[in-house]
Parts: sequence; C-alpha cells; structure tokens
Amino acid sequence: NVECGSAVFIGLFGGFVYQGVSILLQKAKVDDPIDAFAVHGACGAWGTLAAALFDWGTGMDYFNGWSGWSCVGAPDCVSGAWGEAFAANIVEIIAIAAWTAFWALLIFVPLRIFGLLRADDETQEQGMDPLKHSPAKAYSMEG
Repeated sequence: NVECGSAVFIGLFGGFVYQGVSILLQKAKVDDPIDAFAVHGACGAWGTLAAALFDWGTGMDYFNGWSGWSCVGAPDCVSGAWGEAFAANIVEIIAIAAWTAFWALLIFVPLRIFGLLRADDETQEQGMDPLKHSPAKAYSMEG
C-alpha cells in the first residue's frame, strides 16, 4: 500500500541501487554479465524494504499491508505494527538470501570442482554467441 509519489521515489531510488551495485560488482571483478544480482538481488531487497518503509496509509506507527488503506487490526489500529512489519521484511530479505546462497553453492561448487563451470579458452576468445548460441544457419539467407 504505497502512494503514487512514494512509488515514483522507490522506483527512482531503485535505479540508483541497480546502477551502484552494478558498478560495485564490476569494480570487484565479479562476473555477472547480465547484472542478475544487481536487478534481482539488490533491487529486490530494496523493493522488499521499501514496501514496509513507505506503507503510510494510516500513519507511521501503523501498518496497512494486506488490509488496503485500513490499518492492521482496523477499526482499532494496532500501534507498533509498522515496526513488526519492517522487522519481518528484513527477515524476509535474510531468508531469501540464505535460500539463494544455499542452492547456488549446492549447484555451482560441484560444477566448479569438476571444471564444468567455465568455457575453454578458445571458446571464450571467440565468444559464446557465434559458437554456441547463434548457429550460422539460423541467419543464413541461402536456400
């Protein structure tokens, strides 16, 4: 339950989050060619946090969440619900990060150990697109 002005700010700030994390990953020499972490990880965490930060329907000490523009516990609004919701969103971010890290490690560590995670030098030199993803016959105009 975020108002329009707040949603615009959240989106604009999300753009800065994306750009900052993308630049940081490049400077740290992390190989993320499609910026998947910057978009889904960092901006996803920001969006989850922003959902609680900007839930201002009834006032700062209350939380609306699934209740629309009525506060939690309406008509007798529960004071302090915003803090609980904010804490819950932080726990969600941590849980999602842990879940993602667990499965990523489970999949990518064995692939790295067995040498299946990296393309050979020749393939990297020529590039994956012409060798693996774009067969010449797909673009051939010859009959």
